[in-house]
Amino acid sequence: MRKETELPAFRACYEETRKRLEQKMKVWNRGLQREKNPLIRTVTGDLADLNSGGKLLRGVLITLGYRIASGKTDDYADDLALAFEMFQTGVLIHDDIIDNAEIRRGKFTITRRSEDRSRLRQIRMSAESESVESLAKSTAICAGDLGLYLANARIAESYAADPLCAQVIACFDRIVLDTIRGELLDVILPYELQDVSLTEEERLRLLEQSVKEIYHLKTSCYSVIGPLRLGLLLGGADEASMRAMDRFGDELGIAYQIMDDILGIYSEADYLGKDVGSDISEYKQTILYLYVRSQAPEYYEELSRYYGKRQVSVDELEEVRRIFRESGALDYARSVMDACFARAERKLSRMRFVGREEREILKGFISYCRTRNR
Repeated sequence: MRKETELPAFRACYEETRKRLEQKMKVWNRGLQREKNPLIRTVTGDLADLNSGGKLLRGVLITLGYRIASGKTDDYADDLALAFEMFQTGVLIHDDIIDNAEIRRGKFTITRRSEDRSRLRQIRMSAESESVESLAKSTAICAGDLGLYLANARIAESYAADPLCAQVIACFDRIVLDTIRGELLDVILPYELQDVSLTEEERLRLLEQSVKEIYHLKTSCYSVIGPLRLGLLLGGADEASMRAMDRFGDELGIAYQIMDDILGIYSEADYLGKDVGSDISEYKQTILYLYVRSQAPEYYEELSRYYGKRQVSVDELEEVRRIFRESGALDYARSVMDACFARAERKLSRMRFVGREEREILKGFISYCRTRNR
């Protein structure tokens, strides 16, 4: 891996902005813990706790986009950044329900907390159709909904006097819709691939097309394109500049997701902040899985023994790691990722509306994405 020289510029910007946002987020989270109704307060307290300790990377990108467009380094975009981070927390809560996950950001998920409380207090269900598990999922759905609408309300309240407020809310809502579309596709794809009316060639074509779209909608739009566009829009950027940044963000977002796929298999739990190997038990359709199924069929039958198992042991995880290495899937994923990073760098070099300091920060962001371990 080549030596990166741009990282300090990004690191300084990131640490300074993250510290400021963290302090403001603490105030918001404390407010959630002052909910008057004690039953609701338990859930809003869980939401507040899960809404702390994140990387705040998307929020930082919003403030950077605003800085690029406006030339200002003030905190005007902070409320927009905080709202987006709250939206992310809400989405993650819903994602954890879908994936039956127990760990998020190194903490128990809302569902797991609700289950533990019910069992500890020996809560009995009032209806035979109910269960501790269904109650926990229902509670988590409501908590996730709170996160989504708290975010929207914060934007509307904070920027009501700004002439761009309606455009910002519309842009934010498009990001939410794209994220949900990506999640929906991620959920239904494994089942659609079982359609007996499809030929194997049709299945592979559907798989390849859908994996690319999931990467675009669920990661690029949500993690890079959306935050940068929101910041640029609030800062008064023109549409041509935002489209150029979108193209940069798409390349970087796809690379970011491929790195996530690799870390989801090869990282350690202490670094990842969630269950390592969860992509295997959740039957995630990643570029690694896609490669084995389409390009290395001699390994696919072996991979199928483990992929989709509810519980994946340490030994089974090691077998999946070996299959991805020996089949060439890992090398292929890395090559596609590196090509995306290279294209992002070229697109950044052509964006003349980005100032020198901000360009160095974005170069550092690329370096950060290349070298992260979580």
